[in-house]
Amino acid sequence: MFVRTLAVLSALTFPLPAMPAAQEPTAEQEPQPGDGPTQVPSDFVRFVKDGDGGHLDTAVTTYEKDGVQVVFYGAVHIADPALYQELNDRFTTCDVLLYELVGPADYRPTKDRDRGGFNPIGLLQNGMKNSMQLSFQLDEVDYQADNFVHADMTPQEFESSMAERGESLLSIMMNMMMNGMDMERELADRAADEGAGERAGAQPFDLVKAFRSGQGRHLLRITLAQQMEQMELLAAGGEGSTLLEGRNQKCLQVLKRELAKGHQRLGIYYGAAHLTDMERHLIDDFGFHKVAHEWLPAWDCTPRPDPKFDRELYQQRRQCKKDLAQLAEAGRDHRLATHPDAVPTPRELAKLQRDGQPAYAGSLVDPWGHDYVLRKRATGSRWEAVSAGADGEFGTDDDLVAAEPRRGGL
Repeated sequence: MFVRTLAVLSALTFPLPAMPAAQEPTAEQEPQPGDGPTQVPSDFVRFVKDGDGGHLDTAVTTYEKDGVQVVFYGAVHIADPALYQELNDRFTTCDVLLYELVGPADYRPTKDRDRGGFNPIGLLQNGMKNSMQLSFQLDEVDYQADNFVHADMTPQEFESSMAERGESLLSIMMNMMMNGMDMERELADRAADEGAGERAGAQPFDLVKAFRSGQGRHLLRITLAQQMEQMELLAAGGEGSTLLEGRNQKCLQVLKRELAKGHQRLGIYYGAAHLTDMERHLIDDFGFHKVAHEWLPAWDCTPRPDPKFDRELYQQRRQCKKDLAQLAEAGRDHRLATHPDAVPTPRELAKLQRDGQPAYAGSLVDPWGHDYVLRKRATGSRWEAVSAGADGEFGTDDDLVAAEPRRGGL
């Protein structure tokens, strides 16, 4: 229960408001969400179990009206870096990308943003991402892109909306704990009714022993991933709250303004729990219809050795990441300076000269003796540097990849 509460808090990227109890419709009242290309309501986050592991996925859902497209990108606030790399590339396909973040108008966070002062939510977020070896959204998403448009409340609007609804900051922790306990009891009762005993995948475990054995990251990932949908609902608040509907209404106002400018493809990057309400308004009020639904993996929950438990492997992977970052940067400089027809190998790049110096002066092989690879990314124009990892085989779970650095130091 304590870990789950921390995870709910980690999904928030702004000062916390009060949160009324989440109101979930019963199966008799509303159709169940799904992921069909035209099915509504849509499911925006899911966990897929696969043996002892699985993966947590977030949705990319497309709606259309008279040739204009609106794309929902479900935000997961801590995730594998590969998700954010994929999203950064996809965001470039939008004329405008509306993003959530309670902050000053058009606030664009950078990786080196000011982190001063005591921020309990920030501490929780860092603790969660570090313990599960994930990355934080604000550190990975390129908010400096020209097509990004702030579509969330300012702190002043947020406080005013809370006052109108009679909400307070002081009640948030108690409401969250009570909601979490209610959810726990509901799931336990459901499991008992179904004769399932303990819920599959939710068995208690000793977290300290798990991390000492090298299994902590995997067990924590899979336990929280299986309950992420419920935690997203808790973190989003309930019907009529500032946290959910108040911010959604602000986003939809910005959407209406941007549609009036004649954009043909607009993206909305908001927490997955916000998108059910937004979808309803987009269909009922704006007249759009759903045309596509796709899943992107956010957390890979495949069992694997924890590199921090194997100290030698940890040091090798750390050195490999440094080499790949240097190679990716050198590749970017060469690409922008010469616009070559083909991607050179690291050895070819090392033989080229720029201003009397080698275009690349770093290592050509990874710590396991395998050649580094420089290649085009699957989406967009950038390149990426790749190592096959300790097993020497590309396309396996231990591959390491570094994409060209973007603007804003990302």
